[in-house]
Amino acid sequence: MRPSTILTSALWTTVSLLAANSAQAEVLFDQIGPVSGVAGANDIYGSMRFLPTAPETVDLTLAAVDNFTLTMDSHIDAVEFVFDGWAALDGPQEVEGWEVNIYSDLEAAAENLTGNILSQASEPIIIDTWDGDGWLIRLPINLTLSSGTYLVSTIMSNPYPDNGWIGVATSVIGDNTAWQVSPNGDYVFSPYIQAPDNLAYRLTGTAVPAPASLVLILAGLAAQRRRRR
Repeated sequence: MRPSTILTSALWTTVSLLAANSAQAEVLFDQIGPVSGVAGANDIYGSMRFLPTAPETVDLTLAAVDNFTLTMDSHIDAVEFVFDGWAALDGPQEVEGWEVNIYSDLEAAAENLTGNILSQASEPIIIDTWDGDGWLIRLPINLTLSSGTYLVSTIMSNPYPDNGWIGVATSVIGDNTAWQVSPNGDYVFSPYIQAPDNLAYRLTGTAVPAPASLVLILAGLAAQRRRRR
């Protein structure tokens, strides 16, 4: 028989407040750094679906892909990245679609840029406190992942050449490993090239405590309750 736990109303209130506080978004992974943009590395990886597309043409898409590691099971509520581009770029307001992809490994990304763990369209939020080059964009998502290492990309549907080439800026923060991926091999490389760079991605959300950790939290709160009597 599993032991049961009975919480007094006061203790339950304390646990509820703890859960509410822990539900606030925290940074799970960060290669962007301060809002001043000081961590920028002055380069851009193309990450876009070229519009318009016609049925008789190849789907011209490439993605800026980087790896991230979660040390705990986590719920991810957004992917942020530094958006930038070149060649007649007007800005993010001209982009017609925004997509977040999460991959289990590089092979999955190289086979199909549609994330095998998550592929989700998202409405962008421009973070106006950003003071670096380009634009800091937040794409809300809803995903829970086990601890481990994964890959992420953001792909924009972009009218070309009217809004130029767009993608994800580079950063000085990270493990100096990133990939430019195009499964169809339309950009000289096939299906990807690896480079000693970091991409300006950030993941926010909440770490999910393991069951044993939750038991310790409850035990500590119960002990505090007994000492107050």
